[in-house]
Amino acid sequence: MKRIQSFYQTLSFTEKSAPLAFLAACILSFGLLIPSLGFYMDDWPYVFYAYNKGIESLREMLLYDSRPYAAWLYILAFKILGFKPIYWHIAALLMRWTTVVLLWKTLTAIWPQRIHEATTIALLFAVYPFFMLQPFAVGSTHHWVGFIFFNLSLYLMVLSVQHKKYTIWLTLAAVVLQAAHLFTSEYFSGLELLRPVIFWILISRNEFNFSKRTLKVFLHWIPYILILGIFAYWRTAVFENIEGITRNEPVILNQLFSEPLKAIGFLLTASIKDAVAVMTIGWQNAVSAEMLDFSSVFVRFRLLVSAFSFVVAFIYLSKFQSKSIQDNSPDDWQKGSILLAATGLMVGGLPVWLIGRYIIESKNLVSASRFGLPSMLGAAFLLTLIIDYFISDRKKKLVLLSLLIALAVNFHLHNTKEFQYSWEKQTRFTQQLLWRAPQITPGTAILTDEEILGVMGEYAVSFSINTSYQPKNLSNTPPYWYFPFYYTNPNVDDLLQGAPLEYSKLSMNFSGNSNQMLLLSFIPEQQRCLWVMSPNDTDLRLISDDMRKLSAGSDINLIQQSADTESTLIESIYGKQSNNTWCYYFEKADLARQYQQWDEVTRLWKESQSNGERADNGFEYIPFIEGFGHLEDWEQARSLTKFANRINAGLEPSLCTALNRLAVNAPPSQQRDDTIKELKDDLDCGNFQ
Repeated sequence: MKRIQSFYQTLSFTEKSAPLAFLAACILSFGLLIPSLGFYMDDWPYVFYAYNKGIESLREMLLYDSRPYAAWLYILAFKILGFKPIYWHIAALLMRWTTVVLLWKTLTAIWPQRIHEATTIALLFAVYPFFMLQPFAVGSTHHWVGFIFFNLSLYLMVLSVQHKKYTIWLTLAAVVLQAAHLFTSEYFSGLELLRPVIFWILISRNEFNFSKRTLKVFLHWIPYILILGIFAYWRTAVFENIEGITRNEPVILNQLFSEPLKAIGFLLTASIKDAVAVMTIGWQNAVSAEMLDFSSVFVRFRLLVSAFSFVVAFIYLSKFQSKSIQDNSPDDWQKGSILLAATGLMVGGLPVWLIGRYIIESKNLVSASRFGLPSMLGAAFLLTLIIDYFISDRKKKLVLLSLLIALAVNFHLHNTKEFQYSWEKQTRFTQQLLWRAPQITPGTAILTDEEILGVMGEYAVSFSINTSYQPKNLSNTPPYWYFPFYYTNPNVDDLLQGAPLEYSKLSMNFSGNSNQMLLLSFIPEQQRCLWVMSPNDTDLRLISDDMRKLSAGSDINLIQQSADTESTLIESIYGKQSNNTWCYYFEKADLARQYQQWDEVTRLWKESQSNGERADNGFEYIPFIEGFGHLEDWEQARSLTKFANRINAGLEPSLCTALNRLAVNAPPSQQRDDTIKELKDDLDCGNFQ
């Protein structure tokens, strides 16, 4: 114990350790689950275009996405990173870390005598609990690259004031980076208003005359105003969306000229509401009682990592020693830091407000959290200053800061877990669909009742399905599209009669009809495989009334068997998958049943048994019951029917319907008739006919 105490007393960290501390914080918050993460929501359009239409087609996609000058970034990224999710997630983590390091370098350049404070701010910024889209590794690439360009531009701008000998070159580099971030990702255009604040802080140290100081600030700001003005002019007057596409129209900016008071009122309201949201929402979620389910192994792991983060953060901050830097300029930290922090918080969301949107009023706060990413800089800065102002005791201050870091780590791990499960579920869904439906007639709509995959959405699921089927000669008409019908057209009668099912996303346009559709049920939480519904399932009590009714219109004849090798997931995206699972045997048996390949059905059963696989739902035994019946193995058919009925209550109607099919289609024999009669009596089939 004495050795530990002695080691702790001699322990110290210099400012050189700060980047490693930021990296450790990022790994604890975002890196631990990276091996089990994949692609989500806005990632999938990029993956679809790059994989199916070629990497160069990203120019077309981003033109429709109103970001034509971001194409270079994604083309380069896909050429370097390829399609393995883990590479994208590592890159996203490193980009976040780089953003933090550059913020820290900027703050220490402005206030070299305040390295400890700058380190604390950067550490809190690294894990600040608001941006919930870190796992959107592809779709958020332009966010992080834009933030990196902005922070690096800001850092070089500070150096240009401090190093007169290199002012021109540093300014030129800063301006180039400013243009790069504005035209690649407009998210950080609001933070451009930090520049005059920083100029004011730096110039005030040597120029005390207010008029001269104001003039110098303006002269220094001119190159940056010019680039910002060129960008604003291009975005509002030159750039035009593709015909029929309306995205990110600067309605409030236009309103400033027609109804200035109304527009200013909106901007003030939006800035205050969203500033409060960015400052508070993440912390509220971080301490939610819903995150304390101690029966969960992952919750215990998450809390352990959070506790570890608290201890490490406290030790690091308490033992952080920065060199005393001789600086003859006045210490303007108190006034300058508050001004910079408040400005960053209040202007960060400006690009969003100018298109008439709030962050806090978005329907999907997870998705909308990207709009608050720029404001996180000011939020982390301001929160650190508030703690420093109200808590004078150093130890208590460090305890609170360490606790906040631990809570933020807890928040991000909890958030990432949802993405982890979504990827697991996506992989299972897509693989089972390929097993069950190796080929599907183009123009087919794929329906479920509700959205079945978390943090996705219908267009993301559609792009993932189309990517996995790897369509040949793909134009702008995707062969398939996914519709959760409760959100698309909840009127089942309309769908059964034939209703149009259309969707446009980016340059893709799907035009289908419910007369050509497949209905799916996918609820793995209930230990089920993917079920492709058919008219045989209108009496299946394990699905909703609407699903049973709509099963009558699900046309499994749209599914064809593959003449080539067996359809599998794209290994470069999903990794290597195993076929030795129950769902593999069920899906392939259901496909074989569709084509009346009864020998194949029974072969799959025997192989599944030799591998120790079994169903957790009795419905999944029905293809095998029919297979053994058609091959006249009535003892096995009887055994499986009784076992299936014991697994699930309410399966009797479906089993009775299967027996009716066997009574008509299986080879006639006395044993067939006796077995079916016995089973129908046991199931009380008379009550369901």
